[in-house]
Amino acid sequence: MEMSPTAPRDLSETWQAVLGRLQLEVSPHSFNTWLRGTRALLLEGGKLVIEARTALSCEWLNIKLGEVVAKFAAVQVGHAVEVEFVPRGSVQAAQVLPVAAIAARVVAPSAVVGRVNCAFTFERYVPGEGNQLAYESCTRLLDGDEQPISPVVIFGAPGMGKTHLLHALACRAAAANRRVACLNAEEFTTLFQNAIRNKEMDAFQDSVRSVDLFIIDDLQYLAGKTGTLDQLVHTIDAVTNSGGHVVVASERHPFELELPERLSSRLAAGIITRVEPFIMEERREFIDHVARSLRAGLPMWAVERIAGCEIPSTRVLQGAVHAAVALGRCGRLDPARLDADLTRVATVDASPAGCDDRETLEAIARYFETSFEELTGRSRVTAVSNARAIAIFALKARGRSLSQIASVLGKRDPSTISQLQARGARLLAADAVLQARLAV
Repeated sequence: MEMSPTAPRDLSETWQAVLGRLQLEVSPHSFNTWLRGTRALLLEGGKLVIEARTALSCEWLNIKLGEVVAKFAAVQVGHAVEVEFVPRGSVQAAQVLPVAAIAARVVAPSAVVGRVNCAFTFERYVPGEGNQLAYESCTRLLDGDEQPISPVVIFGAPGMGKTHLLHALACRAAAANRRVACLNAEEFTTLFQNAIRNKEMDAFQDSVRSVDLFIIDDLQYLAGKTGTLDQLVHTIDAVTNSGGHVVVASERHPFELELPERLSSRLAAGIITRVEPFIMEERREFIDHVARSLRAGLPMWAVERIAGCEIPSTRVLQGAVHAAVALGRCGRLDPARLDADLTRVATVDASPAGCDDRETLEAIARYFETSFEELTGRSRVTAVSNARAIAIFALKARGRSLSQIASVLGKRDPSTISQLQARGARLLAADAVLQARLAV
């Protein structure tokens, strides 16, 4: 007799029970490396389909643990099962995803207040030990069978995948017909200021306070903006009091931003979690994940070389994989060329805004016949102002975050830095001599 598919909630509980047994049977390292973060997709006709992080994980699990998993799964479901592990985001996984989950990948822009990038999906996000709590806290906000914890505050260095999580959550929630506002600090501030200028405060407040899910990115840029922070507090209160949820991302812990007590206390009432860099094995999984998304394969020696490079930023790590794939596609992938690329990206990612940056600023200051002190000071003389804008663009092109640049340039407001960046790009594009000196 053919068995009907198991309900998603029952299947999830069954798989958690299986994982509980497996955690006692396999080593902690094996469980954390291969089994943690897996989820059951389908149990039908005696076949149990489990989603793991990557194809590499699936290959290892199917060969090494398939029989053990099938044994414990059979105990839980009451009959023999065939177990198959499939990689997240693969064709096999897509074929067994619920219709609602597949539909969640397509979102009408009008469904969200703000701009979202739905290319950022949960399927393309690679959870690891350092970001697991952030990932699970976001996905649980989508589970109608639980009472999720809110607000969720995610903080960590630039390039760690915070924005990816926020946009994946916004797109999935909007596709489930939830009202969503997803804004970064600059967008929220601009909307607020325009509402004041145009006397449209009621419309602004209705748009952001009536949502089911309110998401704000780059919280650190709101530090010191009293009026905007007051509006943010009222927005968070309105959303939570009506049963909605709030998610916030920041480069720094909220307690380090000197926020008003009424805001920091509200954020502390939920979950505050830091995203950390991948460990070695997770870097391997991430490299495999990125290469497969490009429909490319990398030789094992290349994977090991990239994984062995201590690159904290997932964004820069992704760039290293892209460089290796590009070299491979043109037949130029060899250890020497790959090592040269890895040295460059590792240096950019690891070096703080320090000595090298000062040398760049001093070179720009000399070119404009001014000094480093004037460049980092408060002078508004045209030559100094132009030099400062170009310096901002040059440092940004070298991978510095807005917070790092703001610190180097006399602890300026990062929002001011952001505004000058575009001007610096235009000025530098028109000056071939300075381009050659800076090699930007």
